[in-house]
Amino acid sequence: MTMMTATFSSVEAIGSKYRNQSVWRRFLNLMIDAPTPTAESEINHYLARHRHDLPPQVFIELERRRFGP
Repeated sequence: MTMMTATFSSVEAIGSKYRNQSVWRRFLNLMIDAPTPTAESEINHYLARHRHDLPPQVFIELERRRFGP
């Protein structure tokens, strides 16, 4: 019988990377390294939430520019 062995160096590397870190330290590192939202995405989210509060002309123009050719 032949026995096959496999090594998972990436799994071992990840495990050793976090072995000495507390859960809070890992959480804080994830929060610090999280991507920051761009101004464009913030504006798009704002307009998506408040588009019905805008005057009709502005709403029509935004729809035309967003979904137009």
